Amino acid sequence: MVNEKSDVLKKILETAIVQENKSKKFYLKMRDQIQNEDARKRLKLMADSEQEHEEIVTSWYEEAYGKTFDPESITSHENRLDVQKLDDNAALIDVVRLIAKAENKAYQFYKNAAFTAKTPEEKKLFETLASAEQMHADQSLTELDMLAGEEFFFSDEEIPWEI
Repeated sequence: MVNEKSDVLKKILETAIVQENKSKKFYLKMRDQIQNEDARKRLKLMADSEQEHEEIVTSWYEEAYGKTFDPESITSHENRLDVQKLDDNAALIDVVRLIAKAENKAYQFYKNAAFTAKTPEEKKLFETLASAEQMHADQSLTELDMLAGEEFFFSDEEIPWEI
């Protein structure tokens, strides 16, 4: 399926496997810490989606290179994507904001990978993954808007007791 087994493609696939695995674990960890049942369901769906992405990319990797790749074997920061770190204690809105940023980073990663693709199959794979990640980012932004609630407008003079 992959015609040219380049180091660039190998690095892209390894990074994708590591990040999809890490995303899945993050969503499951957040799900285990939250009480809101709707948010728990959403995080489980996100984890399942990331698991599916990991399986797709892993399959491509194994077919291209004839060996398995264990994301747990990576101990360096070589496959790390630069995403803002939260404080140890974050509110749901902070987590959703982080998810939106992470999913957007994943979208950009796969979009860039599509540009470096050597075959139409590679390009289609990366474009499909980019599209899925963009959908996740958009969903997260919608959720962020819902969590942020409505905006209120008032002047300093209207605040009682001058607090």
